[in-house]
Amino acid sequence: MLDEQADLPAEMKTINSIIRRMDGFLYRCRNDRDYSMSFMAGNVVRLTGFEAAAFTGPTGRSYSAMTHPDDLEAMVAAVDRAILVRGNWHVDYRICRGDGTELWVHEIGGGIYRGDELLYLEGVVIDSDDRRRADRRTEDMLAAVSEKSRLLLKSTDPIVNILRTLRILAINARLEAGRAGPAGASFGFVAHEVSRLSEETAVLAEAIAIITAELNMLLA
Repeated sequence: MLDEQADLPAEMKTINSIIRRMDGFLYRCRNDRDYSMSFMAGNVVRLTGFEAAAFTGPTGRSYSAMTHPDDLEAMVAAVDRAILVRGNWHVDYRICRGDGTELWVHEIGGGIYRGDELLYLEGVVIDSDDRRRADRRTEDMLAAVSEKSRLLLKSTDPIVNILRTLRILAINARLEAGRAGPAGASFGFVAHEVSRLSEETAVLAEAIAIITAELNMLLA
């Protein structure tokens, strides 16, 4: 079999080699409702589930229709903002693939102009599904930790108040035991131990409350 790239310049061979290794694809399209594609190269099939020709052919598929409905508005807005200032857009969105599955992608693109006329859009779409899902798991974990910390802080305050009350009661009990003389000695010892334990526990509970509050501030 003849090498299809044998007659290509070295620079083009290098570019094609890089494109084939990409976890994504390059594109050029019109700035219309469908983002009608005129060029796509790279792993179009793996990301979208369709051959590039399905988008660039005479009856080309709408690329915007591949975008998840919940993400389409934000994606279009990002593109429009970049066009307004002639800058690049960086946007994450989900592709609804041909087999019905969803894939998170990251797109970087910009407009190509002739004077004031916008000719077309071009850029790169990269698979970011693993990173995005990992980020979501981290966000969910942090939210769960924050909620547990909030509940812990809410539970710690009443415990501190109860321990303070117990300490006051133990002090009163010691006073009453002192008035009772030798007959109240054993009761006074118990009251002393209760007071000591309540003070130690209160210190620990307050420390937990402080740490929990600081953790909530970090997670906020």
